[in-house]
Amino acid sequence: MEFQVEHVVHAAPAEVAKIMFDPSREPEWSGTATKVEVLTPGPFGVGSRVRREGGFLGAKFTIVTEVTAFEPDRILEMDIVEGPTHGTVVYEVSPTAGGSIAMIHTRNKPNRPAFISGLILKHDAGEDLGRLARLVMAEHNGG
Repeated sequence: MEFQVEHVVHAAPAEVAKIMFDPSREPEWSGTATKVEVLTPGPFGVGSRVRREGGFLGAKFTIVTEVTAFEPDRILEMDIVEGPTHGTVVYEVSPTAGGSIAMIHTRNKPNRPAFISGLILKHDAGEDLGRLARLVMAEHNGG
């Protein structure tokens, strides 16, 4: 299953990435991740591992991702290395007139029927980007 969603955010890429690329902030904007823990010491970057706990379609999950590419303010690519699915998730921010485009691109091999869960995951990822945009704008506007 593969999908990509995008959302325009009226803020600079650095403001968007500051929240989107910080694993500790993910539960604030992600509808599926309820608890996030960085497993590796040191600065966050390529090789960092993160455990995410949450739920989807009524089922609880735990996944561990490993960062495979990281360019601050631009791209965060993670491979899912443990959990009920394996694949890659990419968070990307690019400049556009009036702000940024925040994007989530997912390529994975789920353990459930892909068509229905894929449609729901794509919808939920779009909702996540909407929450991210509202969070970024609230901080951008000072509160």
